[in-house]
Amino acid sequence: MTAADQSSPSQKSTRDTSPETEKSTRPRRSDSAWFSAFSRIHFIAGIFIAPLIFIAAFSGFFYAFAPSLEQLVYKDEITATSGTAAHPLGDQIAAARKVYPDLSIKGVQVAEDTKVGDVPQTNTRVLFKDSSLESSSYTHAVFVDPGDLSIKGDLIQYGSSSALPLRTWLSNGHRRLWLADPGRIYSETAASWLGPLAVSGLALWLINRRRRSNQANTRKPRRGSRRLASQRHSFIGVIAVPGLLFLCLSGLTWSLVAGTNITNVRSQLDWMPPKPSTSLSASSDATPSQPADPHAEHGGHGPDQSLPAHRGNANATSSDSQAETVLESARQAGDLTGTLELTPPANNDSAWVASEIRQPYKLHNDTVSVNGNTGEITDRIPFSSWPIAAQASAWIIQLHMGMLFGIYTQIALGLLALAILALVIYGYTMWFKRGRGSRAGSLPAPIVWSELPVWARVVIPLVLLAYCIVAPLFAVSLVVFAVISLIWRLSTRES
Repeated sequence: MTAADQSSPSQKSTRDTSPETEKSTRPRRSDSAWFSAFSRIHFIAGIFIAPLIFIAAFSGFFYAFAPSLEQLVYKDEITATSGTAAHPLGDQIAAARKVYPDLSIKGVQVAEDTKVGDVPQTNTRVLFKDSSLESSSYTHAVFVDPGDLSIKGDLIQYGSSSALPLRTWLSNGHRRLWLADPGRIYSETAASWLGPLAVSGLALWLINRRRRSNQANTRKPRRGSRRLASQRHSFIGVIAVPGLLFLCLSGLTWSLVAGTNITNVRSQLDWMPPKPSTSLSASSDATPSQPADPHAEHGGHGPDQSLPAHRGNANATSSDSQAETVLESARQAGDLTGTLELTPPANNDSAWVASEIRQPYKLHNDTVSVNGNTGEITDRIPFSSWPIAAQASAWIIQLHMGMLFGIYTQIALGLLALAILALVIYGYTMWFKRGRGSRAGSLPAPIVWSELPVWARVVIPLVLLAYCIVAPLFAVSLVVFAVISLIWRLSTRES
């Protein structure tokens, strides 16, 4: 008989696994497997992607406040100071044409307080197309005081959010580090990892909380310790999870590669915002065209979404004289409010298009087509008729740009940017504190797939595969991480 056979019943009972013991050990084993999986993803991605996220958050902090900064920097161009009653819109356009007599007009932006006979507070912007500019999203914005028709400024304006040079510069820095399209790889990679980092970080926090629920540790963490950095990293991260997921979603919709995939899906599912018909011919059976993707550029500054304007000055004078009629009709019969953008007709058989532009506290952007000769509303596209996905996309765009709720949105985005910066700093602190002396810490152990539940071994790869298809740069970086991790393990074994 072996020593094991000779053990007393009491000794056997201490080693036998009772139902209670099995129940208590299963969660621990499961928690350990899940912790290993999420820790590996969170830790490695955090180390290598954190610099990109740090840059995006730093530039994003300033971009968040760009709408308010723009109002301060360009106050002289934006504000009407003549103190006299507004002239008809056609006269304002004629004054602007003197600045660029050889260019065609893309659109006219008119503030709500600009009415003939009233004293306006905001200058009118007349937008001129110029093929010599960087793209069709750029226009020359000539600022005209509606009262005395004086030219108050001439600036380059960008995109459908009417960004002036400062905001455009900040946007380009945040989106592509001023490196043109190749620079957009950095921002897309950073955005694609925000979601996985947020989810894995939250999972780690929940597992740790469960582990420590029965452990009484009231001792305060020592200043400068890894434990203190970990506590602060976790506290900030849990609060910031919704914001990180939002930035991941909204950032990818404007990205270089994933943005194209998302646009294709939206087009296939008919989730794009509709565009009004502009034909004045009763016999025309033309259907409304689909607009360009509003996510193609950061902040929704996509390709030219307007109708073709005048080529040269042909029929320019007669068309300009219709502008006041179109404006009044759009406001009264079309029920449009706020600042409007009027797009001139492509030809004599086309209507004007009047649209409510993106502006703070405006949750809808209605559009109407107007017959310039009669002022009749020929077509109407209320925001409520947009697909739900298109409406949500429009709100997400304005939230990301810091415009939807004005300064309140900007403050929230600014705080979120600071939170991300703190997360990166505390994350690196934890890594270095994990090492010995001046050395950085090692990487977490590889994922032990056999310890995960069967369903997890099926679901996790499928979810990763689906996400990799949507966000290809995430897939590329994931493969790079796997290679680096393998090299790291081999090098540490040899040493």
